[in-house]
Amino acid sequence: MWIAQLAADAADMLPAAPGSYTLILRAEHAATITVGRLGDVRVLPGWYLYTGSALGAGGVRGRVRHHLRPVTRPHWHIDYLRQACTVLEVWYRVDVRRWEHLWATALGQSATPLPGFGASDCHCQAHAFHQTHQPTLTWFVAEMERLKLATAATDAMHLGRR
Repeated sequence: MWIAQLAADAADMLPAAPGSYTLILRAEHAATITVGRLGDVRVLPGWYLYTGSALGAGGVRGRVRHHLRPVTRPHWHIDYLRQACTVLEVWYRVDVRRWEHLWATALGQSATPLPGFGASDCHCQAHAFHQTHQPTLTWFVAEMERLKLATAATDAMHLGRR
């Protein structure tokens, strides 16, 4: 599975094309944030992974740039989490297919989901996850392979079932 990795401060180098992304965030301190209808969410020190898709105008570049701007009026769940965390890295794939749901499934196998977070418009348990150790792209791709999600998704794409 081809997924690229980029430091958050290089977001201008992201493609302005449709795709899916995972933000890698770091929380240095514990905090409680109020997240829209989800209510209070406890943020623990450690690493957070948030996965989403950017299929509209501006593509991956536009969406990630939004996620890196200072939060003045939170819109998405991730905007609330960013108030307690720092985005350090972006993993992304350019494709019109929504990879976020498969990626959320893989992340949920080894990281702790934040129930309902980022998943108000789908049937996923969550699109945001916490873990104590720093995630790596190699680990993530291995998780996808372990679950056979990468192979199944790639096979479906090649058969024209997007």
